[in-house]
Amino acid sequence: MSSRGSALDQAIADPPPVSGVRDTSPMSGLHRRSLGFPDLLAQSVSAVAPCAAAATVPAMLVTASGDGALWAAVLGIGMTLPVAAAINQFTKRMTTAGSLYTFTAKGLGPTAAFLCGVGMILGYAFIAMYSLANIGLQVSNLLGAQGVLIPILCVLCCGLMCATVMLRGVRVSARLSLLVESVAVAVLAGLVIVLFLGQGHRPIARELLAPPHLSFAGLVTGAVIAITAFVGFESAASLSVEARRPFAAVPRVLIWSPIAAGVLVVAATSVQTTGFRAAGVALDQDSAPVHQLSSYYGVGWISPILDCGVAASFFACALASATALVRVLLSMGIDGVLPRSVSRTHPVHRTPHIAIGVSMPVVTVVPALLLAAGITNRQAVGILLVVSAGGYVLAYTLVCAAVPFFLRRIGEFMVGPVLVATVAALALAGCLVVFLGTEWQGPRAAGVVLFLLGVAVGLMVFRRARRRGALLVGTHDIPIGADVLGGSAREERDAA
Repeated sequence: MSSRGSALDQAIADPPPVSGVRDTSPMSGLHRRSLGFPDLLAQSVSAVAPCAAAATVPAMLVTASGDGALWAAVLGIGMTLPVAAAINQFTKRMTTAGSLYTFTAKGLGPTAAFLCGVGMILGYAFIAMYSLANIGLQVSNLLGAQGVLIPILCVLCCGLMCATVMLRGVRVSARLSLLVESVAVAVLAGLVIVLFLGQGHRPIARELLAPPHLSFAGLVTGAVIAITAFVGFESAASLSVEARRPFAAVPRVLIWSPIAAGVLVVAATSVQTTGFRAAGVALDQDSAPVHQLSSYYGVGWISPILDCGVAASFFACALASATALVRVLLSMGIDGVLPRSVSRTHPVHRTPHIAIGVSMPVVTVVPALLLAAGITNRQAVGILLVVSAGGYVLAYTLVCAAVPFFLRRIGEFMVGPVLVATVAALALAGCLVVFLGTEWQGPRAAGVVLFLLGVAVGLMVFRRARRRGALLVGTHDIPIGADVLGGSAREERDAA
């Protein structure tokens, strides 16, 4: 036993040199292997923003799906979990800041990967814009302010705070987001319990369980809106390079974060929809239906607290979404699809400061301009949500479609995962078409135009990049000498 122990100690103290290990990784500019499981969980939970989703999505589901709102929420989480399982086929095997963009490249090649990347950029950027705009509206309602000055100042200040925190380091942003989101969820959960208890012996209306009038288009549109309540769960994959145990931690986060958010959103949808019916709230006319609901049940005092919680949740969502956005841009810069300067990282904080400097002014200025133009109606601001939803669903569709080709290429083709991913891809593609068609006929048609325009511009950028030369799309992190026992020893011996 002693000889074995001494042999092991000697091997650790003086390991044999390992050949074929590089000194640096394409992702070495980031702070590799620095984040633990709580930090990854904080990223995904904050990007999902369960408090903000549970406070705002139920009213959208009722507007889109009517009595089918509850089943639309259930369908949304039912479609999200297979996507998480499909993405985990990649997260168990590689680490990259590009997440879905890089994963798609490994299965479908550069063109589909870039299209997925465009979807992610639209998804992350526009959900961050939507969140910042809603912070302005929430604070304006809380203060009872008239005009657009207060909302605009809130958007600009929050955008600057996000950029500053992101520049300082991902651990700071992740933990701040988790703290903020935890408080917000506690407030929203309290309201859900109060409403549930206040609805007596029938806390869920019978019409929600067995809808008498349910249209297919309305259910599908509601399901896509429900998916927006869970989007961002995959953003922990963009931090896999910076995670200490990425192959264990990231897959767990990607499964449990949408499950936890789904429970809250489904519960909130059931009690809020029942309450809307009992209180006679006109969702198409009332800008703050949850306030009317809390007043009807005699807990109007919770409305200001809820406004603060929802605003805090939107801030956490904007911060987490922007954190994932800049890492996708960094990966595209490394691949040469975007200018190489975008891939640079800060020498001290080891964060993608160029990508932050390029993206955050746009993410901040666009919602500020919308508010300055007098677009203070939540339905109108919802145009940003349409663009984001389209981008996310496009990216999810492509990464699911990439799974069979990826597993076959690496010689690990398995029927179960391939079947789940294929069904998810087909279902998401159909939902995207129905969703865009339905929104095109509604008041948020401008969102469909912006989404299609964003995809078209993205493909033009990709074509120009291909003309400049061959692209190595799909760059991911690799082990370096410091990661391998004997790697550093080899470097020292070679130097000697």
